[in-house]
Amino acid sequence: MMKRAILALTAAAALLVTSGGAASAGPTRPTEPSLVGSGKLWRAAGDDIRFTFDAHGLGPDARGTFRVSHYLGTEGGWFSGKIDCLVVGGPVAVATGVITASSYQEFIGVRRGFTVYDHGRHDRLGYSWVFDPGNTESVPLCASNAPFETVETGNFRTVEWFPPDILP
Repeated sequence: MMKRAILALTAAAALLVTSGGAASAGPTRPTEPSLVGSGKLWRAAGDDIRFTFDAHGLGPDARGTFRVSHYLGTEGGWFSGKIDCLVVGGPVAVATGVITASSYQEFIGVRRGFTVYDHGRHDRLGYSWVFDPGNTESVPLCASNAPFETVETGNFRTVEWFPPDILP
């Protein structure tokens, strides 16, 4: 009898621990979309290309930062800036941001676009300057290319959220 009571108590305790306890409220719902994380892109030639995002908010009310660097040996450069637009649909985020600091002064003040496909540890990334890296023209808000690059290491997380009155 004592053995059954101990087994029953052990089972009940295990159930409470794995379910988060009796007072668990479950997962919280997001209150805004976000794109966060860092990643290094894969390149056969060994280029060291890194992207970092900390973006939150919807559309042109988004805020946050980004940083991009691209080096091959000692050659290369970097830029960083402020996010000015973000939209997340499912696992895909599209963001833009204005460069505020750079190893190339001509890029300061230019808006660049980014697209991230959050696919676990197999993320992909795209960016607006793929066809013309030296171009200093800004892209429109929340505009970028398809996520064509493969993330070798790191991880990006996207969180979709829209106000209740926007989507059915």
